[in-house]
Amino acid sequence: MTLLDKVDLLVEHHLFDSQHSLRMAAYRSLLAMSPELKAELAILLYSQEEVSLGRAAELAGLSREEFKDLLNARGIERRIYVAGTDEVAADVALLLGEP
Repeated sequence: MTLLDKVDLLVEHHLFDSQHSLRMAAYRSLLAMSPELKAELAILLYSQEEVSLGRAAELAGLSREEFKDLLNARGIERRIYVAGTDEVAADVALLLGEP
């Protein structure tokens, strides 16, 4: 029986609502068992410009300054995050309480 078969079995027997909920539970467990992975994931997401420095620091469980120090220690250059117009418009609508 493959890993995917085992996943399907857990979902079929209603131990998880879906494969997605099982993956999220496994992901949270992995990060709880290996908290250093939070910083590694945050660095990867930041390096790929998927998240801002502030969000990456939050994901890593570090302050912005601590995350900057971590980037510096790894030789990773900081960048300026530039939000797209759609993202800015969504943020403004959220702040104004618009749907």
